[in-house]
Amino acid sequence: MSASPFKVVVPESALAGGGHTPRAAGEGVREAAVALLAALQTTLEAERLVALFADHLMQVVPHDGLVYVNEAERLAVRRGRKARHAASYRLTLGMHGLGELTLQRDRRFTEEELAAAEYLTCHLMYPLRNALLYRQAMRSAHEDPVTGIQNRAALERALRREVELARRHGTRLAVVLFDIDHFKTVNDRYGHLHGDCVLRFVAQRAAACMRTTDMLFRYGGEEFVALLSNTGAAGGARVAARIRRAIEDTPCECDGARVQVTVSLGVAELHEGEGPESLLARADTALYQAKAGGRNCVRLAGEP
Repeated sequence: MSASPFKVVVPESALAGGGHTPRAAGEGVREAAVALLAALQTTLEAERLVALFADHLMQVVPHDGLVYVNEAERLAVRRGRKARHAASYRLTLGMHGLGELTLQRDRRFTEEELAAAEYLTCHLMYPLRNALLYRQAMRSAHEDPVTGIQNRAALERALRREVELARRHGTRLAVVLFDIDHFKTVNDRYGHLHGDCVLRFVAQRAAACMRTTDMLFRYGGEEFVALLSNTGAAGGARVAARIRRAIEDTPCECDGARVQVTVSLGVAELHEGEGPESLLARADTALYQAKAGGRNCVRLAGEP
């Protein structure tokens, strides 16, 4: 594979007035740039933005595959397939790195095609930067700053969505609500920094027990919620049991201190016609039963 390691660097003022047209860019390229700019104004979703860019670029520079990667944002968009030749662009706007864009094709790109690709890529820069800023803002609004998992606001949105999907498609949905046993004692004995360490430990151990399609949230304080799509009560109980064992079996180490951590868990499966609030409330009741039953155990909603 041959690679063309271009770096597209655009200063903050470079695109004022629509950008600098290279000598190689003909009328068709300029028209494509105008259409591209109009399309890129229609979304703030980075994945959709790259897809629109690829569609418009294809009309000017045919290619077999396009890959956009932004490691800092854990974002990767892949379209088409791998091919023998590649042209890569490191995207930089002012002092901001925006990721890397790679075009792939079985035959080599011509100099005219590379000039056109670079010209159109420059028009991607500001919309892409805005999309990445929007992505960061949305993540900050829905991410718990201590554990790095999603927060209660994100849970409320996701739970409504998952309940609606389960109703529409006739699939099952389970909720696991769990919290850390005697967490106040951890804070009182070791301090709040160790408490934060324990919260991160629990989030990491729980996430490792779940599928990539499952979702984990910090509900508040020392409480967590797992949403398990296409999963019934029995499956939810198995996941809950794995989480309980994973946390109990490995002491949490925080700045040299070994803290033994356990959790209590309540599991509920969505009933026909049930709403998100009722589902979560039944899981909470099951969690209360686990606490009353001695902690460090799992209870199913509806169990005596």
